[in-house]
Amino acid sequence: MATSLNPTPAAFCLSSMLQNLRWSTDQAEVSVRLYYQSPEELLIETTLVAVNGVVQLYETRELIERYMRHKGLARAHPIHIQHLEQDNGIYWQSDASLTALYCEKNLSLPGGSPTEWLESNFLSTVTVKPLPSIVEAVEQLYFVQPQGTPPNPLLHVTYIDESGNVETSDVELTASYNPSATNLFVCEFSIDALLTEIGDAVQIIGVTASVGNRHMEYYRPARREHVALRFLNAFNVMESAYLNAVVTRKTDDNRKLAIVSGSLAHYDRKPVTEYEVETAPLSFEEANWIDQLITSPEVTLLDGTPVVITDGSPECHNNNSEMNAAKFSYKELDQRHTVATAQQAANIFTVPPHSYQFN
Repeated sequence: MATSLNPTPAAFCLSSMLQNLRWSTDQAEVSVRLYYQSPEELLIETTLVAVNGVVQLYETRELIERYMRHKGLARAHPIHIQHLEQDNGIYWQSDASLTALYCEKNLSLPGGSPTEWLESNFLSTVTVKPLPSIVEAVEQLYFVQPQGTPPNPLLHVTYIDESGNVETSDVELTASYNPSATNLFVCEFSIDALLTEIGDAVQIIGVTASVGNRHMEYYRPARREHVALRFLNAFNVMESAYLNAVVTRKTDDNRKLAIVSGSLAHYDRKPVTEYEVETAPLSFEEANWIDQLITSPEVTLLDGTPVVITDGSPECHNNNSEMNAAKFSYKELDQRHTVATAQQAANIFTVPPHSYQFN
C-alpha cells in the first residue's frame, strides 16, 4: 500500500478551516514537509511514526498561521504538502497544494466555501464604523478578489453643503495590489482628500465604501473619538479603531533612594505611564470585534508609535438591560511620551458658552 494523504485539504480555504493532516501508509514511519512556493521557504520537515497504518501532522493550522504572521502574509499561495516516497527510489511525492487566507476566526460561510464571503466582505468583521475626526487620518480597506480583477472602489459621500442642504457625491478610487506577493488589494481614503474633491466648506456626515458587493458604512459620530489606534486584525492586515471612551492616564514613578554625602537622593528613576480605557457603549458587532484589538500582536497609534496592550477584559453579552462595553490598558513602548500641546478636546466644559476656566 502506497502512502497517501486522506482527506485532501481544499485548494482554497481560510486558515481557520485547516485540520490535522493525515496519511495512510504501510511504512513504519513517513517523512513529510510543507513549504511555501519553493522548498527554500520551508514551514516544516519532520518524520512521523505510523500508528495502525496512519501518520498525522498535528496543529497544521497553528503552523501555517505562525508562518504567515512571521512573513506578514494575508494570503499564502501556494503551500505545498509532500511526503518522502521510498518505492522505486527515494523522492518527494506531492500530495496537495493549497491557498490559505489568514483568518483567526471561525466564520459562518455560505456553502462552506470562503469564495462567496470574500466577494461580499472586506477583510474585517465589522461593516459599520465611525468617521475619524482627524481629517488627515488615512482609512484603509483590504480585500481579496478570489477570481478576476475587482471593480474600482467607489465612495458614496453624504454631506451638508454651505446652504445647509443634504447632498451626495460619488468619488472613484483605485485599488492597489501586488499579485506577485499576496494578491491582496487595498483601497484608502481620508476626509481631507474627500474635502479636496468635493469642497472644503462642506460637512461630511457619512461615507459608504463599495467594491462590487463589498460595503463598509462610515457615519459621523456625535462627538470626536478619544482613542485612535491601528492594529493587526484577525486577517493579518492593519485596521483602525476610533473609540469614544473614558481615558485615565496613570504614571508610576519607580525610583530608589540612597544617602549621598549625607543627603537623601533619588536614583534609577523609571517612570512608567499607562493609559486605562473604558469605552462608551458598543454595538453587538463592535463588541464582537474589539477583542481583536485587545489581543492583537501589533498595535500602534495613528502616527505609527508602537504600544502594547497590558490588560483587557472584552465582554459581549445579550443582556437587554445594559449595553456592551470594553476595558483595556495600554503603554507606549517608548515611555518618553509626547506632551499634548494641541487644543483641548471638546467636552461639556469647553463648548461655548461654558469654559473650563472657573472664575
